[in-house]
Amino acid sequence: MARTQAREILEALSTLPPEKVAEVYDFHLFEGALRPTHSRGRERCLEQEDLHDLMQASLAHASQVDMLEKKRARRLH
Repeated sequence: MARTQAREILEALSTLPPEKVAEVYDFHLFEGALRPTHSRGRERCLEQEDLHDLMQASLAHASQVDMLEKKRARRLH
């Protein structure tokens, strides 16, 4: 996966609510369970690094959105 593709996916994920980001992560885990265990060398390694970075950033974003939503809800009550 090219860095630009990972960046575009990250930008798209940043617009999703936390529950949708969790669905994307669940899908990623499901897909990983279906993949063969053999490695494709350096390309596979970069792909795994990109996915890891992407998921870490997505989960961090989801946490921030969740925290902001909780603060907003407290202000409304």
